[in-house]
Amino acid sequence: MPELYDDEFGQIDIVRSNFAHDIRLKCRSDRSISISLPRRTPLALAKKLLDKSRVRIRKTLATIPPAPKLEYKHGDLIGKSHYLHIEQRADDGVHKAYGHRITLGKLIVWHPFDPNPYELEHTIQKGAVAALRTQAKAHLSRRITFLADQHGLEYTKLRFSTASTRWGSCSGRGTISLTIWLMQLPFELIDYVLIHELCHTKQMNHSPNFWQLVAEKCPDYLQHRRELKHYKPALIGS
Repeated sequence: MPELYDDEFGQIDIVRSNFAHDIRLKCRSDRSISISLPRRTPLALAKKLLDKSRVRIRKTLATIPPAPKLEYKHGDLIGKSHYLHIEQRADDGVHKAYGHRITLGKLIVWHPFDPNPYELEHTIQKGAVAALRTQAKAHLSRRITFLADQHGLEYTKLRFSTASTRWGSCSGRGTISLTIWLMQLPFELIDYVLIHELCHTKQMNHSPNFWQLVAEKCPDYLQHRRELKHYKPALIGS
């Protein structure tokens, strides 16, 4: 795409079209600026419009937040078992310009050339949530079954969510709900949360009897409770 360089605003995209009838300037959501004009219009007119629009451009850009800092980078571990792989793909008009796919041990995210930071970050976050949900269904299902058998506790059903107010809950009917954000915790804290919820199948409260049961099943529970306060149930970096 042709560009016009400006000392204040940097690169300005020039879009020429046979269907354009006048010259228009646009500030995009990614803070870039474009000027569209009829195909045979002199570039000098685009420069003139840019100069006349400086005050409006400054006001508009002031309302647009800066591009987000990408919290994840190529090669990062998402949760416990998926490494992020970011790759560039040509936009062939058939496949989506942005997308993600989960394979064995890998979260693949793709983007077009010169990606929009907002769109790329959104795609990575969607992929990370999908990867953590996959991990939660695999690991937490096996682990809670093991811990229930080990400690002589029973639950009726297991559910997964993206709850951001608590790590888990247990209903009066023995249904345990776990947030997928657990997969970002150290394994010992994951076990503590699972044991905590399993104990609620016996004590649906936080009475002394409940904490005594937790202490029997998890002697280091006080240390784990303190450590858990340093984390929050949410996607890391969000």
